[in-house]
Amino acid sequence: MALPLNNTPIYNLTIPSTNQNVRFRPFVVREEKALLIAQQSEDSKVMVDTLKSVIKSCVKDPIEVDKLAIFDLEYIFTQLRARSVGEIVELIMSCDEDHGEKDKLAKVKVNVDLTKLAVTINENHTNKIPLFDDVGIVMKYPSIDILKKLESIDAIVEQEVESVFSIVLECIDYIYDSSEVYHAKEQTKQELIDFIENLSSEQFKRVQAFFETLPKLSHMVEYNCPVCGKHHEVSMEGLESFF
Repeated sequence: MALPLNNTPIYNLTIPSTNQNVRFRPFVVREEKALLIAQQSEDSKVMVDTLKSVIKSCVKDPIEVDKLAIFDLEYIFTQLRARSVGEIVELIMSCDEDHGEKDKLAKVKVNVDLTKLAVTINENHTNKIPLFDDVGIVMKYPSIDILKKLESIDAIVEQEVESVFSIVLECIDYIYDSSEVYHAKEQTKQELIDFIENLSSEQFKRVQAFFETLPKLSHMVEYNCPVCGKHHEVSMEGLESFF
């Protein structure tokens, strides 16, 4: 006789980049165990693959996890974690003043409600970038697989040229002019390279701005130092800030 299995509740969330409403269930012990093992491995590829696998299992509606923007994945996971383990996470925050021997005391516990986290969008952010004459480019958001090729968005500016171009090329959705749309998937890699390499420095900076202003999972945390009483307001950004 088959054992009775637990029925998990169903919740809803909206994917930030697409506004698609999807249903999801909390992750169960099997999936939590997989996440813990992946975390202990300290292997970013294992962690990313496990995270994507858990999201695929828990989201009840069809989504292309591999194509989701990094901030989509971060947001979805925080909502999964909130409904699976608990809505509140406890963070230890420090004072930014030097208290000498009392530095260890200049810390405070802050509770953050994961259901209150949101993806913030820079008012200057756009994925449609005019370049010259009537020619422009439309970018697609980098997936977690693409971003793992670099340590951070800052690397778009700081890393070697080949790495920068690799990321830019992979994020081109299409190029347009007044009469036609040129989808990146229909062009050769060399054609895309030639297009980017023929931009002026000022034009390429507009493309870089797309990466520098990407939407982010963020939350403002406020607290007072228990030693000096100084009030702090800190913007926490990215998944790693909350776990």
